[in-house]
Amino acid sequence: MDRIPNEVLSHILSYLLPGREKHRLPRDRIDHVLPVRLQSVKTLNDYFRSWRQLLKIDSIKAAVRRITIDPAPWGCVDGNGGDPLLRPAFSSSFDYWPAFTAAVTRICDIPNLGSLIVHFYNDGEDESGTTATQKRTLEVITRTLEARNSRPNTSIVRELALHGLKGTPLSAYLTDNLFRNIQRLHITVTYGGEERQRPEFSLYLSGTLLPQVSDHLVELTLGGFLWGFIPVEFNGKGLSFPRLKSLTLGDYIVLRQDQFDWVLKQRSLRDLKLYSCHIATHCLVDEFYFGARAVNLNGWKKVFDASTDMDQSDHGFVSNTPYLGSLQHGWYTNDLRWSNLFDRVRENLPELQSFTFDDIGWASYCYEELLQFSSKDGLSQRYLTFCKGGWSMMWYIPVTERGVWWYVDDTGPGCAVGLYTRTEPTDSQALERLIEETRKRREVK
Repeated sequence: MDRIPNEVLSHILSYLLPGREKHRLPRDRIDHVLPVRLQSVKTLNDYFRSWRQLLKIDSIKAAVRRITIDPAPWGCVDGNGGDPLLRPAFSSSFDYWPAFTAAVTRICDIPNLGSLIVHFYNDGEDESGTTATQKRTLEVITRTLEARNSRPNTSIVRELALHGLKGTPLSAYLTDNLFRNIQRLHITVTYGGEERQRPEFSLYLSGTLLPQVSDHLVELTLGGFLWGFIPVEFNGKGLSFPRLKSLTLGDYIVLRQDQFDWVLKQRSLRDLKLYSCHIATHCLVDEFYFGARAVNLNGWKKVFDASTDMDQSDHGFVSNTPYLGSLQHGWYTNDLRWSNLFDRVRENLPELQSFTFDDIGWASYCYEELLQFSSKDGLSQRYLTFCKGGWSMMWYIPVTERGVWWYVDDTGPGCAVGLYTRTEPTDSQALERLIEETRKRREVK
């Protein structure tokens, strides 16, 4: 490979790059943002020989700006602890760890690297193994970045993306060192088993990690699988990002207006993207999903209806709930609508020049090849109902259109048939006002 002229190599690479990267290829030159992927299976089988050979070419080393470390098989996307398509490429006891470690340390030899992307794979059947793999991988990367920063004439890596991160707090060593120089941080979380969102990780994120990096972040992405509400709320109250220009939230569930206020406090924002974000409008409270969990339904209204499908013994109070004193079993409703939030974004973020509201899921902005499946209609899934551990849009659809499901008619207390239709005009108008305002601001700038 080192005998191939640069212009020929550039031509070859142009066929290998993703579509959105091809337009960035200068004519007859190696891509100045050449992405390199430390991918599984083939790369592992030759103990990263191809990677080592690639880095023997000085022009390649100088051209690389972004590296993806992917311990998962290519194309494996598992967002919610479901059945994996393929097994993980390696685990905590995998024989290739020495070779993998040696391959990662070669990052020190890439002088102009600016971005590092790590894709993790979640095997719901082996929680301890995936957590250990994540920890070990991040420790290798952290030590490598520390060594790289001590080298002269070497750029500082300012962008870090951790996709499929296990929902457990990182160690103090990783928290203190991995994010030290990061200005653009992207985190998407995946979960194993039935516990899709862990209380300790949300507290770690809002109380430890984000406050530690808040002063120097200019770009932030937070995503997961229907996160932010149950079993624990994510609320960035008190978080301040004085330099933040771009914020992306994926699959974030909003249950109260004040839960979204932390976003509106970031007045330096110029770009806000909400991907597949939802407002919860109805919620069935029961002992199993709400007992001893920090679910804040302040401002929600209890629906008193004898037709609620519960045993009489369940009509008491949910035990140990920390908010409202006590929650009663049964349905609760929320009056918050997207029209309210769109207007508040327009009024409270004076520097905002770009706003995106789309329905693509969390995995789509982790894996670029999935972006093509976006419907570009963010309003299509904007409201959700929570019932017996699951989120659904079915409660808004008439029985005549979707058949008998959890309820046999449209009069039950948890039904909100027609809500999408009733709110569509005001939501659409508020969204249009917001987008038009950002357009005007761009023209003025």
